[in-house]
Amino acid sequence: MTNWDDLKFFLALVRHRSVRTAATSIGVSHSTVARRIVELEGMMGVRLFDRTAEGYAPTAAGEEMIEAAEKVEEEIAGIERRVLGTDAKLSGEIRVTMPNVVAEGLLMPDFVRFGRDYPDIDLNIITSHDFADLTRREADVAIRLVRIGQSPPEHLVGRRIARFHSAAYATREYLESVSLETDPASARWIGWGDREAYPGWVKNSAFPQTPARDRINDVMVQYQATRHGMGLALLPCFLGDLDPLLNRVGLSPPKPNFDIWLLSHPDLRDTARLRAFRDFIAGAIAAKRDLIEGRLPKRESRQLETFGAGS
Repeated sequence: MTNWDDLKFFLALVRHRSVRTAATSIGVSHSTVARRIVELEGMMGVRLFDRTAEGYAPTAAGEEMIEAAEKVEEEIAGIERRVLGTDAKLSGEIRVTMPNVVAEGLLMPDFVRFGRDYPDIDLNIITSHDFADLTRREADVAIRLVRIGQSPPEHLVGRRIARFHSAAYATREYLESVSLETDPASARWIGWGDREAYPGWVKNSAFPQTPARDRINDVMVQYQATRHGMGLALLPCFLGDLDPLLNRVGLSPPKPNFDIWLLSHPDLRDTARLRAFRDFIAGAIAAKRDLIEGRLPKRESRQLETFGAGS
């Protein structure tokens, strides 16, 4: 009837409902996805999608295809994992997924070092807050932030390496322009997606009477906004504590947010290049555990008291 590539394009459009987003997930152009779907529909002699204002919606015929296509996808992914699991060469590609704050703010120097140590291994770094499906081989390795008290999927293997902590930060110039202790409303928190000025995270902070203003839903953009003096922000300690422009604010200890897990599929446990990468990155993260968990050196701790406030 068709081949696996056709079904891959079909399933990507089913899951994303957008030609552009489906194309990004596969790594091709949007015109390629559109053309392949038209060709598939022509070959099968049936319309598989309705084009609606909300995107592509499977027709009744399309719905009939989904389960069968997913079974084929599962079988193909299983074959790929089992074959890759026997690979003893320290060469080839590794697809690793993680949030951009981990890639850009914490591990980029370590990825550079890994590339120097293993010049025949190519890293394909996929930054996303979405959890890639390792069973379908959307990635080979995942560095995931998992909420404390929760666990990653049971079918994956891996280890918890560190606990992600955050604290309040601002520039010295910003702190000198407001009166946090005597007039906390004169300052502002940099907000997330909240529509209210005093959401729960503000009420539970060291400065519950300081309103959240503006809205920035990306940690790295919040970090840059804080460095430029927009206001106070809750930032990962591994960003704020290394930046000479930023000071911790308040005397409360850093708050734990997430556990950092390094995960892969059990079929890939013995793949040499993946094992080398996992061991290397686990060591790199473990070496930064004090930074990640907010345990400052004494020089930084004394500086914290300059802008302390009751919590």
